[in-house]
Amino acid sequence: MVLWQSDLRVSWRAQWLSLLAHGLIALFVLLLPWPMSYTLIWMLLLSLVVFDSVRSQRRIHACQGELKLLTDYHLRWHNQEWEIVGAPWVIRSGMMLRLRRLGRKRSQHLWLSADSMDTGEWRDLRRLMQQQASGSGEA
Repeated sequence: MVLWQSDLRVSWRAQWLSLLAHGLIALFVLLLPWPMSYTLIWMLLLSLVVFDSVRSQRRIHACQGELKLLTDYHLRWHNQEWEIVGAPWVIRSGMMLRLRRLGRKRSQHLWLSADSMDTGEWRDLRRLMQQQASGSGEA
């Protein structure tokens, strides 16, 4: 049974924060006084920042789609079932979940931004996660 579900959108806040961080790093690399003999290193560093910025934007776009919270506090995301490992880290603007695919040992983090879903969906998810955290602490 599904406790909660949402069709996640791309978070404009996450996109802007990523662009801002990569822009500041690029600006720092550009404004450092580089000797002429370091031009190749300068270009390599700048290229790495640009490629990482593109990679970051792709990862942000990959986090959209249907997300369901099931009764056993497992998630169904990208047609796979994930278990939530540990308590989520929740702030006003988002929630960090540590997930592990069922049958796997390796875990990964999923940042759910509040602006990637409707306000009511965000409120319901926070409430459910707080209930789950307080319920597991009593057992």
